[in-house]
Amino acid sequence: MNDRFLLRTKTATIPRRAAIAFLAAATVALPLAPTAAPQASTIVALAKIREAWVADLRSKKLEPILKFYAADAVFLQPSGERIPGSAALRTLFQNVMATFDSDLTLHSQNLEASGDLAYDSGDYQETLTTIATGAKIASKGSYIIIYRRQPNLDWLIIQQVWTGTPPAGT
Repeated sequence: MNDRFLLRTKTATIPRRAAIAFLAAATVALPLAPTAAPQASTIVALAKIREAWVADLRSKKLEPILKFYAADAVFLQPSGERIPGSAALRTLFQNVMATFDSDLTLHSQNLEASGDLAYDSGDYQETLTTIATGAKIASKGSYIIIYRRQPNLDWLIIQQVWTGTPPAGT
């Protein structure tokens, strides 16, 4: 009788342990699958924002480009100058668009998101054509754009940094 009890306990314990191990593994694995899909969709959305920003700069669409920035956003020029806030960004882009035609290309190296923050970092090449003279100015360097997800779930630029030698006249 003692042997039967021991055998029954062992066979009941093995499936119970297996079930517990399976549930533990499933519980750990479940949160990974849902976060992978939103992360991928976030990365795609941020890449589209980057490309739309470049297209708006090239086609000189001031209002659409300004909509990519949070009200408290800061643009850091290659010269080190900080351009904070919506009004200053408007002036910056108005001046650039009135003075130059841009042929900017961004090459993203890292694009990641975590929670409500994300960043896009890479290299750029740009040829600016001075509208008044037709003179071409080439520049290259690195960039980083930091995004913050807003309460309405839109991603807006909060910090943008350009490195490299600033083109003459900017």
